[in-house]
Amino acid sequence: MEQEDRMKAQPGSVVDPSYAKGTYFSDAQRHSTDAAFKVKNFLKLFLRVIKSEGLSARSFVDIGCGSGDIIKGLADSLKKSGFDSTSFKGYDVSPHVLNIKKEGVEYIHGDFCETNEQVDVVTLFDVFEHVPDTIEFLKCIAEHCNVVGLHIPLDHSLNYAMRNLFRSKLQNPGHLLFLDAVSALNLLALSGLRVVDYEYTFSFLAPSGHKTPLQKFLFPLRYLLAKISPWLLSKTFGGASLMVVAITPRGLREQTKFKAEA
Repeated sequence: MEQEDRMKAQPGSVVDPSYAKGTYFSDAQRHSTDAAFKVKNFLKLFLRVIKSEGLSARSFVDIGCGSGDIIKGLADSLKKSGFDSTSFKGYDVSPHVLNIKKEGVEYIHGDFCETNEQVDVVTLFDVFEHVPDTIEFLKCIAEHCNVVGLHIPLDHSLNYAMRNLFRSKLQNPGHLLFLDAVSALNLLALSGLRVVDYEYTFSFLAPSGHKTPLQKFLFPLRYLLAKISPWLLSKTFGGASLMVVAITPRGLREQTKFKAEA
């Protein structure tokens, strides 16, 4: 049974069977707390990029969609911005996704890489750091889309290192990669993605980021340092992530063709 669960995971990697069994999302709503925060930060970057690069955005897929709130938020916001003909889908290997029903979004239980789907935009918000053989995973995703939007936690900080939190994060929330901004950008390049632009996001400003006593204590320090240097914040106190928009090799070919025809 466990082998079967592993076979359902992303090709080229062995995903923790708890994702396919649904254990990770036994309480799916706990993963929706910061959805609006991530959607807002992504759209601020994404809309600027597609306008400057002349990219198409007629179909969206959110991989590892979790509670389904991120892709629903993207659908609602983009339709209000005039993207009326755009389709939206959420994929997850966890069976809980079968119970999600939100108007305007199709939720699919399965492995996106094993489909024949070809879409304009794929989003991966706090996903690939859970997957071994990450480069192969990202290359697989890139074969199915033109643009990839990513939200990447920057766990490689002095705060985490001094408290040896890397070990506990292996179990909860299941992070297998511990990146800073430079290593994240390098990883995307090694995966064949052309990063167009990125912005830091600050998790301490999200709803889940200022609840514990330690988070509240660090809040003013993080806020001040974020104003001075987001990179320095990410390397010391932590509380920063990276929002990235990248073009795939397929997307670069389509972009070149579009510009040549124009």
